[in-house]
Parts: sequence; structure tokens; C-alpha cells
Amino acid sequence: RQPYAAIYTSLGCPFHCSFCCINALFGKNTIRYRSSDKVLEELDFLINTYGIRNIKIIDEMFALNEERIINLCDAIIDRGWDLNMWAYARVDTVTGKMLSKMKKAGINWVAFGFESGSKRVIEDVTKGYKIDRIDKVVRMMQDLDMHICANFIFGLPEDDRDSMNETLELMLDINAEWANIYCAMAYPGSKLYDQALQNNWPLPESWHAYSQYAYEFLPLPTKYLKSGEVLSFRDYAFHAYYGNPEYISMIQRKFGMQAALHIQAMQSKRLKRKYAYDAR
Repeated sequence: RQPYAAIYTSLGCPFHCSFCCINALFGKNTIRYRSSDKVLEELDFLINTYGIRNIKIIDEMFALNEERIINLCDAIIDRGWDLNMWAYARVDTVTGKMLSKMKKAGINWVAFGFESGSKRVIEDVTKGYKIDRIDKVVRMMQDLDMHICANFIFGLPEDDRDSMNETLELMLDINAEWANIYCAMAYPGSKLYDQALQNNWPLPESWHAYSQYAYEFLPLPTKYLKSGEVLSFRDYAFHAYYGNPEYISMIQRKFGMQAALHIQAMQSKRLKRKYAYDAR
């Protein structure tokens, strides 16, 4: 995958997900765009000076404005660059036309914040999209031979055992090429952090306890579950996903045996957790 680079084409996000702290630095929910000329100038420099072809577009919300995305992708296509890129999107902002142009421009991976399989949980965190749109977006991605990075969160305020199982079922149904599987955390700067302070929810007392993979990691409790229950379920879901034979078979088919063996080796490891206990 080397050489590799990361670029911004915009800063911020106009949405209001309660668990997100991305706009803490800006003081408001907003997005600011770099000019397409500047983005193309930077891409040209990376490609022709360093021979870079693998690029992560690290905008919090790249696939938002259809006209802007199509114009930028057309300019990349016209230059004939052979790129392999990654970008972020939302279920309710991508369109088939947008994804088609992104694919032609070399964007092969798109990350989506699906977060939860529960309508109740999604609505509570003001995520703003309709769950029934997920199937359509996944089909569009598959039809274009694009890869999905799926983001999920266990332990949002309305989560209970049933809703977390709904999320796990959604994960297995999508069977994305990659999944980030998190516990809900009240990060400073998020509305969830303000809620935690107002409701005296337990918060980590050290930076280590904010780290998703740390031994001391302490996620939020929900209205129905303790922190340890959420953490235990998250780790269970991680291994259920990456150890799923259908997933391993898909990885081998698309990326080869070495990739499948790497995934199997990864998921064979178990994290040591101070606060986890099994409550399934």
C-alpha cells in the first residue's frame, strides 16, 4: 500500500450526532470547503513528486454536496491518475450518481457511520437517517464493486440487549469488507459528554480509560445496561463478526488467502479488560 498519503478537502460537519466531538474546535456545526483547484494542486504534487497512488481523504464528511463531488471527481478522471482512495460518507447523503463518479475517480473504499441497527437508538442520538435506506446504499456500493468500511457503536444511551443484538444482526447482514466496532464514549466536546455531566454518569478518570482498546477502558453505561455489559458485548460482537465464516470467505475471495489468514490471526487475540463482564 506504500507510498501512502492523506488529504483534506473540507473541515467539519454540518450534522448534530450527539456522540460526535468533531466540531468542538470550531464551536459550531459547520463545514468549510477547500477549493477544488487547491485539492487538485495537492494531489498533483503528491502523485508526481512522490509517486503516491494510495490516498485517504480524511474529511469528516466528504460525500455531501453532489455537485461539488461530481465536479472534483470529473477533474481527477480527466487527469488520468490511477488512484486507490478512501473517503467518508453518510447513508442519507450519497447518491448513485455520486458513487459512480467516485468509483471512476479511484475512490474504492467508502466509510459509513451505520452506528446501530435499532431505529430507537438512532433517533435518540440525532443521527438523522432512516434505517430502511441502508439496504439501498449497500446494494449501490456492491453493484459498483466498491468496498464498505462500516462503523458501529454499542452502548448508546437507548441501547439494551435487544437493540445491541439488532446491531450485531445488521453487521452480519451487511458483511462489510471492514468494520470499526466501538463502545459509546462521552468524549469532551460532544453533546453526550454534556449529558453525562448533567446526569452524573461515570466518566473515565484517566486518558487510558478513554482508549477503546485499553485494559482500563471505561465506556458509558446506558439507561438499561452497565458499562461492563456494554464492553463485554462489544468484544463479543467483534469476534462474532471477524470470525464469521461468511466474512472470511468474502475476504479470501476479494483479497486473497493472505488477507483472510491475517484477519483470522487478528481475531484470535482477546483483549484483557478491567471492567468487562459477560451479560449476554
